Amino acid sequence: MSANTTLYVTHLTKEYRLGAINHVMLGHEIQAWWAKLTGRANPRAPEQNAVLTDDMLGEAAPPPPPPVPGPETFRALEDVSFHVDRGDALGVIGSNGAGKSTLLKIISRVTLPTKGRVVIKGKVLSMLEIGTGFHPDLTGRENVFMNGLILGMSKREVQSKFDRIVEFSEIGKFIDTPVKRYSSGMHVRLAFSVAAHLEPELIIVDEVLAVGDARFQRKCLDKMDSIAKRGVAILLVSHNLESVRKLCKKCLVLEKGKVKYFGDVDEAIRIYDPEFFARATPASG
Repeated sequence: MSANTTLYVTHLTKEYRLGAINHVMLGHEIQAWWAKLTGRANPRAPEQNAVLTDDMLGEAAPPPPPPVPGPETFRALEDVSFHVDRGDALGVIGSNGAGKSTLLKIISRVTLPTKGRVVIKGKVLSMLEIGTGFHPDLTGRENVFMNGLILGMSKREVQSKFDRIVEFSEIGKFIDTPVKRYSSGMHVRLAFSVAAHLEPELIIVDEVLAVGDARFQRKCLDKMDSIAKRGVAILLVSHNLESVRKLCKKCLVLEKGKVKYFGDVDEAIRIYDPEFFARATPASG
């Protein structure tokens, strides 16, 4: 892993046991959750340390070997490896069920891998469920401050960026209206605007660039592009291949939980969707 790498994923595997959760598995998950909350290692769940930040390197116990696949198990990811360097935007594409959401949940520390490791250098912003934490009875102004604090900004930082957040969201005249009276588009635009004004080292984006009309989508893409130019690494998961092509130079293609291709974005799109690639690429001659 080079010094310029922000996100490093190696041999990542996630296996689910089909059927009901028994008490042993539930207890295991509770122990892992408590260990994460207190910042302590869980001796019964050493794989919890498979997702690391730069200040945790060298402290993790090696993950246990994965269980042998059987008729009651399902591998959502299998031996996935890739990296994202500082200032790079990496697209992740694949059909439904390819493992994209599982990958994001592991990187965001929502769930634990069965095998493999994720190393993250710096602060992470995960735009997986954008708008989570907004209270419908509070005004847009109140939600901007509350959501900013939830995402890791200080009150002073939110105050200094408040005007820019509202201007970008384009809902200035409604900022003192309760969010429950917003349209779904207004709600998501304000939430995206808050998140886009953080200053992390890695941003994980899941389809949130599809908010609003076409003009606002282009505005979101331009904002993400300017963020990447400041040296922030971006991981973009989307079914919108045009957005992936515009924002990213590299792309990861997942198929049935495995890496089918990792490299140039045009080649990735050609492999994943030859018809779209033929339409999007002007004929030479």
